[in-house]
Amino acid sequence: MKTTTAGDISRTSHATLSFKALPASELNSSLLDFYLGLGFDARRARFGGAMSDDAIRRHCAALDPRTSLVLACAGPSELLAAIELHPLSADWEDTELALADRATTDRMTIIAHLLQLAAFAAGERGCHTFIVSHDVPEAALRELLRGMGRARRQDDTIRVELGDYASLRSHTAGRL
Repeated sequence: MKTTTAGDISRTSHATLSFKALPASELNSSLLDFYLGLGFDARRARFGGAMSDDAIRRHCAALDPRTSLVLACAGPSELLAAIELHPLSADWEDTELALADRATTDRMTIIAHLLQLAAFAAGERGCHTFIVSHDVPEAALRELLRGMGRARRQDDTIRVELGDYASLRSHTAGRL
């Protein structure tokens, strides 16, 4: 299980970073602005294809915090990275994970911390496996996923078994 400490983020980086689950009120504001600010390649990496501004607006409007979870890293003035979790069943056993970022400093540390938070949050909901698009472009990001648990390629996805994160549900029952 990967852990990140405050010392892992350089002192010369972003003045203030916060990591949080986005409430419904921010899905059509902060998250929408973040996605609209992504360039062509970043949109393709996040959504698996080209996305127009209107398609992004529809995507954000359709997000339902009762059936999905959005975690984000915010800098002093804007979101730097976001992870969406979408369960593929009512029990969250298998959960799709989608990531987008535009961090320029401490990027992999920010992503690692978001992935860890996503694993904890999903594990508390009963998730055992993250399903991630096989098109993850960066070796460093693939390595972070492998560090979370056993990862294997299946068809056009990477399945990451959450191991220790998945066992959290039994330890946190009644506290959610």
